[in-house]
Amino acid sequence: MVLDRSILTFAADKAPREDVTVHNPDAEPMFVEVEVLEVRAPGTDKEERIVVRNPEEIGLIATPRRLVVPAGGSRVVRLVNLAGHGATERVYRVNVKPVAAPEDGSADGETKKKMSIKILIAYQLLIFVAPEKTTALVEGQRNGTTLHVQNKGNVNAYLYDGRQCKEGETKEQCATLQGLRLYPGNERRLTLPRDQAVDFMVEADGRHTSTHFD
Repeated sequence: MVLDRSILTFAADKAPREDVTVHNPDAEPMFVEVEVLEVRAPGTDKEERIVVRNPEEIGLIATPRRLVVPAGGSRVVRLVNLAGHGATERVYRVNVKPVAAPEDGSADGETKKKMSIKILIAYQLLIFVAPEKTTALVEGQRNGTTLHVQNKGNVNAYLYDGRQCKEGETKEQCATLQGLRLYPGNERRLTLPRDQAVDFMVEADGRHTSTHFD
């Protein structure tokens, strides 16, 4: 199974629906189930991912919930935001998982059974519903080899391409830092490889900016 997208954002000034295309490169039909999860307190120790039995209650629906993707073909899963846009970002996960094909029933009512082993790999979409008015604000303070960063905005921020570079070093020689995503209200303390300033690229609210922490 191949999906054409893995992260989606419902912006306040865009249509309340997004489509994800599910491709099946296999030589046999693929049976797929779709499951919506509400993410509470994302990025914290109290984070919960709650399977939603009635998606209309939380404002995000995925349709169809079950589909058959033909061999070498594709099908579309539509996601619809029903709850509009509030003061802060809402976060969901959507599981798109292949399942075993239903067993064939024979003409005399008996079930035909086949012995086989298949490895089924599921995918999980990350869904953001942006607030009505967005504020992207990441602040940080470095103390020696510790960097304390906070997301004081109302949308998630992804910090990537973190580097500490000494004078005269090429980009390849700089010390690098692993990327991280900060949801609204999140804060992290990072241990740095060097006692010096840090530069990150920050993706937030659809924009990419550079940020320097002395």
